[in-house]
Amino acid sequence: MKPRPRPHLGLFDPDPRLPAGYWRSLAPGTERVEIEIGSGDGGFLLGAARQDPRTLFVGFENRPGRACKIGPGPNVKVLELDARWVVSNILAAGSIDAFHVYFPDPWWKKRHHKRRLFTDEFCAGLRSSMSAEAKAFLMTDVESQFADIDQRLHAAGLERRHWARDDDATEARGSYERKYRRQGRRLYQASYAARPGSG
Repeated sequence: MKPRPRPHLGLFDPDPRLPAGYWRSLAPGTERVEIEIGSGDGGFLLGAARQDPRTLFVGFENRPGRACKIGPGPNVKVLELDARWVVSNILAAGSIDAFHVYFPDPWWKKRHHKRRLFTDEFCAGLRSSMSAEAKAFLMTDVESQFADIDQRLHAAGLERRHWARDDDATEARGSYERKYRRQGRRLYQASYAARPGSG
């Protein structure tokens, strides 16, 4: 009995790195590609895609079945995969125009810290795959997590820039952001760009 072929996700190739133009080939007519890691209910992803039809917005979601619940769009792709591994290992250098990471799981217990998204390898992959003008946008309600991520991104060659979501940008927000803003929680947010001479 022949083994069942594994589903081909369109991600992998004998060359461990994706071609630089891979993502935009999925949505002809787009000019940029932005990746959101942990797309949740798709609130940010779909809202941003409606506002900017010339950009391909790709969501990485590792919770089984969640990717299928986000409605597709002409410039929206949602993939069920391990974002930490993909960013660390297969994204082509300089191929991504922006990353969005909103409210990453803090994995509170010390024995679970190894599951956190922002490892040193992930941060290095983030830096490598960002185009020259790219930014990575971060938002969390956990101050200690923000400080740890900030330190790791700085070590990877990224510098923090002031950024805060425009209060009027209500369409492109995920469920956690909407909830926490209603609750009046303090949000820690910043963008990151390549530090001159770091790459």
